[in-house]
Amino acid sequence: MSGTRAQANLLSLAVALTALVSAATLGLVVADGALAGADRNPGQRRAAGAVAERLVSAEATTVRENVLDGEVIADLSAATIAELAPPAANRSIRVQLGEETLFERGDPTGATVERVVLVAERTTRSRSVAVGDGDDLTLPRRTDRVELTFAAGSTVKTVRVNGRIVLHDPGGLAGQFVVEPSRYETATLSFEGGTAQVGIESRPLRTEKATLRVTVDD
Repeated sequence: MSGTRAQANLLSLAVALTALVSAATLGLVVADGALAGADRNPGQRRAAGAVAERLVSAEATTVRENVLDGEVIADLSAATIAELAPPAANRSIRVQLGEETLFERGDPTGATVERVVLVAERTTRSRSVAVGDGDDLTLPRRTDRVELTFAAGSTVKTVRVNGRIVLHDPGGLAGQFVVEPSRYETATLSFEGGTAQVGIESRPLRTEKATLRVTVDD
């Protein structure tokens, strides 16, 4: 009985060792494959990273760092990518924002880099108001452009934005003017010197979160 039990124990031990060696070998093969894959694609990953980094930091494609200009990024071109990120020039590349493909060249299946970003879209708000000397008007947050149209007969001489003079005419402001306040602070318009009916068209920025995904291949 003891001899039979010993043989059975030895057989079980041999089976266990065989399974352990097989698992270890498989793990090494998988690890080697992953490392080899990483070693094969450093250029692709660098190129994808360069495109993503420049898109979210370049003045041409953002309203501020890490906030993409929705209107500009929607028209992304090969020339823009080549200018911003030379490592990606002449490579197969796909740039996606959320579920939308902004640009694609070839059929890339290589390295992919993702960045969580904000996307800014401009909305337009229009109204006509009667203003008098000393009146203030606060614009919507993140407004970086406003058009003021003074009707005939205006006697307003000065317009300030947060205390800074942006428009002035001793004879009275008349016609259309464009003012570009800082997008980093809420802007308040102040009117001085008379009265006027003023058309105001502002373009505040609205932001939403999205995932920027860049895939690059050779």
